[in-house]
Amino acid sequence: MRERFVDNHCQRLPGAERTEPFGPGTVVWKVEGHMFAAYSIGGHGLSLRMMDAKATTRMVEQGRAAPHFLEDEGGWVLLPWETHPDELRAHLELSYRLVLFDGNRA
Repeated sequence: MRERFVDNHCQRLPGAERTEPFGPGTVVWKVEGHMFAAYSIGGHGLSLRMMDAKATTRMVEQGRAAPHFLEDEGGWVLLPWETHPDELRAHLELSYRLVLFDGNRA
């Protein structure tokens, strides 16, 4: 199951914390108190922060992601669980780094 894949990977990231702030069934991964990944158990995919609006738009236009929590400077996308594990891992790590080092945390 992809949820387990995400949890296994995120727990290895320094300072990452698994929370369920919206109750059981909605998992939010945070670093330094700020969200970098989220999913609903049994849901359609993984929500992740994107680097900028262009990257978000490009992934949506290519049909690789759905827009989710859009912002002018970037935003979030929902990557479907069918996304190749290597791509899912790469975007997960990017989202983690963006939130960890970004002064405009989401």
